[in-house]
Parts: sequence; C-alpha cells; structure tokens
Amino acid sequence: MNLIELTRALIDIPSPSGEEAEVGQFLLSYLERLGYHVERQDVKDNRANIIATLDESPRVMLSTHMDTVPPHIASSEDADYIYGRGACDAKGIIAAQVLAAERLRAEGVTSIGLLFTVDEEMGSLGARAANNHPRSLDCRFLINGEPTDNRLAIGSKGSLRLMIKTEGRAAHSAYPEHGESAIEKLLDVLASIRDCRFPIDDFFGETTCNIGTVRGGTRPNVIPGEAQAELQIRLVTDAAPVREMIERAVAGRAQVEYLST
Repeated sequence: MNLIELTRALIDIPSPSGEEAEVGQFLLSYLERLGYHVERQDVKDNRANIIATLDESPRVMLSTHMDTVPPHIASSEDADYIYGRGACDAKGIIAAQVLAAERLRAEGVTSIGLLFTVDEEMGSLGARAANNHPRSLDCRFLINGEPTDNRLAIGSKGSLRLMIKTEGRAAHSAYPEHGESAIEKLLDVLASIRDCRFPIDDFFGETTCNIGTVRGGTRPNVIPGEAQAELQIRLVTDAAPVREMIERAVAGRAQVEYLST
C-alpha cells in the first residue's frame, strides 16, 4: 500500500481509546508481511502496544499512538486532503512513519524501530508500559509523531486526569430538608478548582483545566445522592504542585481519584 492507501485503511478501523485491538492486529500483520520482527506488548484488557524492529538494538524509534477520540469518521479524500477520524491525529502519522522506515530500510539503515501505543488520548497506559520494556534501554532517540503543523517540537504539555466525587443524601424534592444535594456540593468544589491560579511556564504557557464530564442524580424530582466530574489538566510543570492545589481547593469536601500520574 502507498501512503494514502495505508492512511485510509487505518482510518477505516475504528479505534477509540479502549478499543485499539483491531487496528493493532492490522498493524501487526501488515508489518510482519513487510519483514519486521513484530511484538505485541500487552498493556491492559486485550489492549497492546505494537513494537516492530529490524535490528536487535534499534537506536531510533519512530512512535505515535493508535487510539483516537470518538466518534469514528470513515475516510474520504479529495485532490488535496485525506479526511476521517485520525487522519491527522495520528493514523496519518502511523502511515508516514511506516513509509519513512521503509525508505530508510531500502537505503540499508536497520537500526530503527516502530512503536505504536494505546491509550494516548486518555491515561497514556501504553506509553508507560513501553517505558518499562527492555528495548527502551537500547533506544537512544525517540521521535514522537503528533500534529505540530509539520514543525519540529522539543516538548509538550503533560496530562493529569482526575475524578471528583461527592456524596449527599437522596430525598424527594418536595421535602428538601430531608436530603442533601451531591450536585450542589460538586458545583461548589468545581467553582473552587476553577478559581485556582495554576502554574505558568515561559515555554509551554498556561496550565489548563477542562471539566470534561459531569454526572449526577436520577431524575428532577429527587435530590441527588451522588455526583461526579472528570477533569483533564494539561500540565506545564510536574504534577505534584498542581495536585497540591487541587487538594487545597477541594478541602475535604469531595473524594479525589487520580486516573493518571
């Protein structure tokens, strides 16, 4: 397959975070047919990184991720662009890296490898597992593929995901004195988090906090007994100072569960 054909074939395999098995198997089979030594590194729940090498000790790894954000959008193209979920982030990059490795291989370069990970869009479980793989000791350089407007980037913001949970006491809304709203508690906690003055870095800019999901309650005439919100914070420093700020803002009013480190 050429670059466009491979990109479209990858796009047409749905792979939202948590459902990367099919696209991983496609890449494993495809790279084996090209003559690579391919390893399936199990990560969690039938999810696996794909590691392909030509040499026992690759000095350079080309890497990106297989998962996408939902919803799936099938591939299409016109005279100028390829469209579809992952065309840019990051299935087009997978195809480009495979073709780049093939060009280097044709020139006699064998000290290269390919690493395609799972779970990048969520908690980066795949990247953490790859860091513990024995081949990580041999790799001198890793080129990570992400959408950067075709410019070389030397760093990126980190990520911290967390869940905020509150508990109240369910009751009929006609008798509010018998209940305690978990949603109102959650809203107060989220307001405090939004007031936080998170770190700023001269290179990466501002720490940003996205309240991605909010859930709670069962119906409008019942005071909600439980509520939760999932947040993703883009880090410009180590996670520790941001976690300390979150804990101070919550001030014991809710349970904080960190989903990534």
